Amino acid sequence: MKHLIWKLILLIGCCSLSNVNAQNLIVGFYNCENFYDTTNQLNVIDEDFLPNSEKEYNQMAYDLKSKNLARILCALGKIDNSNGISIMGLAEIENKAVLNKLLEDPLIRKYHYKYIHFDSKDPRGIDLALVFNPLYFIPYQFKPITLTDATHFTTYATRDILYVKGLLNHNLVHILVNHWPSRRGGGGSSISKRNWAAQVCRKVIDSVCLIDPTAKFIVMGDFNDNPNNKSIQSLHLINPFLPLFKKGMGSIAFRDSWNLFDQILLSPNWSINLTSYPRLDSTNENTAFMSLINYKPVIYTNPDMIETQGRYRGYPKRTYDGDQFRGGYSDHFPVALIFKAKSAEKPLK
Repeated sequence: MKHLIWKLILLIGCCSLSNVNAQNLIVGFYNCENFYDTTNQLNVIDEDFLPNSEKEYNQMAYDLKSKNLARILCALGKIDNSNGISIMGLAEIENKAVLNKLLEDPLIRKYHYKYIHFDSKDPRGIDLALVFNPLYFIPYQFKPITLTDATHFTTYATRDILYVKGLLNHNLVHILVNHWPSRRGGGGSSISKRNWAAQVCRKVIDSVCLIDPTAKFIVMGDFNDNPNNKSIQSLHLINPFLPLFKKGMGSIAFRDSWNLFDQILLSPNWSINLTSYPRLDSTNENTAFMSLINYKPVIYTNPDMIETQGRYRGYPKRTYDGDQFRGGYSDHFPVALIFKAKSAEKPLK
């Protein structure tokens, strides 16, 4: 258990970090673990998170849950003197109501965050969302991508993949937010489901790159697999979190061992300076073009996010331990890439 506690102050790796004085951009992901409101939703299995449930999930618990998540977004947005987060994928979100409550919290209201969210067919109603700062990200296109076809997930629904296309600090990017099928029932019995999710991701990437070979992808999420698992490897993407995983670091603990299920992956074009390509936004001819090629991966935590007692001592502090209210955050730690935006000469038009 000691090795869990000692590694949890701030888990940071580094990749090509330079240009300290440039404006940082935070690209993050967080599995919020059961972020529900207190209202019984039709066609959603949310009975465990109601005031009359065994958990007694009342307004006080809901308010604290939302406040704790706001604290995380606030803290992430201040890493290395950043001006808020730029984009943040969120998992296990019940609906737009909880997102509105979160983003209106006084700790982060000043950033005027917006979000993209679709209701999924997951029976528990836990969806994906992309939160973004309009100062740094402009979405152009977004849609859910289903994992269901004639031979996959025909008897029950799972989370969609959220696809968003837009400009990240004047760089055209394609974003895939994921929450792949869990390991419930054993990791081995569910491998094929996550391998299929990886295939769907790869098909999206290939279809875009067929039209635009210079396309930049950010593939983020709770993959329920580690960086060395087949599903992740089959994506053939740059994984900034692999060095952290090799050091024994993780975002979620199970049976006193760390797993790094939460990751942010980049397509190979992120390692190339593409500033010779046309800029797509022409609203301000004097806007500096930023080349996002320097970044560092972070698994973020602080002492308040760590459980100090019970069976999960040393683990991420949850809102509930079974039906016992613990007032924590999530069973996951958030992850982020901190981009050091390097100014470049104005590209060709």
